[in-house]
Amino acid sequence: MELVRWENEHFGYMLRWASDPRMTAYVGNGMPWTPDYVTERHEQALRHWEVHGFGLHAVVEDGVVIGLAQMLDGDLGEIEIGYWIDPARWGRGVASRVAVELRDRALAIADRVVAGTDARNAASGRVLEKAGLKYFTSRNTGGRLQHCYALDRGMSDKGVLRYSAFTTDPAGGNPAGVVLDASDLSDDEMLGIAAKVGYSETAFVVPRTEREFDVRYFSPKAEVPFCGHATIATSVALAERIGDGPLTFHTPAGEITIETSGGNASLTSVPTSTSPADPALVADALEALGYKEIGDGPVHVGFGGARHLLIPLKDREQLRELDYDFDALRDLMLAHDLTTVHLFWRESADLVHARDPFPVGGVVEDAATGAAAAAFGGYLRDLEGPQRFVISQGEDMGRPSRLEVDATRDDRRVTVTGAAVPIP
Repeated sequence: MELVRWENEHFGYMLRWASDPRMTAYVGNGMPWTPDYVTERHEQALRHWEVHGFGLHAVVEDGVVIGLAQMLDGDLGEIEIGYWIDPARWGRGVASRVAVELRDRALAIADRVVAGTDARNAASGRVLEKAGLKYFTSRNTGGRLQHCYALDRGMSDKGVLRYSAFTTDPAGGNPAGVVLDASDLSDDEMLGIAAKVGYSETAFVVPRTEREFDVRYFSPKAEVPFCGHATIATSVALAERIGDGPLTFHTPAGEITIETSGGNASLTSVPTSTSPADPALVADALEALGYKEIGDGPVHVGFGGARHLLIPLKDREQLRELDYDFDALRDLMLAHDLTTVHLFWRESADLVHARDPFPVGGVVEDAATGAAAAAFGGYLRDLEGPQRFVISQGEDMGRPSRLEVDATRDDRRVTVTGAAVPIP
């Protein structure tokens, strides 16, 4: 198998495969592959080679063209890869060999290789994982849910650990980067590492004593005052190295105490608070989210280390169909100093389903949001009194997460518990 530069003679293969509905579903932006659109993509491919010296390839095996393989330039010194293999050749390992070849070519000229797969195409995600790429987020593009994967050249040399929090399965939960000794890193360096890691947050640790640490949290776009899932991930990573027991994190949001045991961590937040959200903020948020109606219960702004807009939805289906205006919601959240929008539906007193858009962090959605869970625990306690419950999050992203919330303390702090596991 070899990858050959795309030329005019290959146009007919693209045109033929474009009639396969799986290509429309899984390749590119989901637009119909009409003859005019195929012509446009073909001409773009030829130009990309002239401008960048790489681009679309024909996948050739035994002299026969059996697929497409693409490298596109992107931001932050990264290259995006993708492929399409003739269905007659599926199941023979061709896609894995193509992904590895694209990976190696991309990392020879860029610091980072990224790829996206349709969430319905689990096989493609497994191919990328075999090629060493790691899941880092999901996004909604053109009404389709995509899972995104990446691999950085030499990232392991920078001391970045990768853990998934609020899960016991590396394929679930919310991934976080962890740097256990950031003593010599500047703010710009921490932000740059977080951007390259690509997770919703990366935690940077500076030890004070054996069990006491300064911790800062960076999204790919900015520093955030507190992050629950990165705290859980960092706590488990530390416990694996120094032993189970209590930890203290000094964060920009305040002091956080943690108990660790057997791959689990329980963080106790700073004192929580909630207050009714301004009606204008609610109206603008619902417009950006595309909701004409919501569930019963007040919309509040809650605080548990960071500010979150807490919105009840009317049913599970409304939560499942989330598809929002990324730019509009991001701008609104920045204007009101909001970290996420916590959308929730209560199945019972003991079980809540939630989703957390996070456009201010540069990602569409969090698979598990510990800080929002703390704020939400304070919200329910303020409305209904002390209680314990479980939040199920990440289900609609294909990254199921479990957050156990204890809102029974007298001091307005909330405890959030979850597991974390290394991402291999």
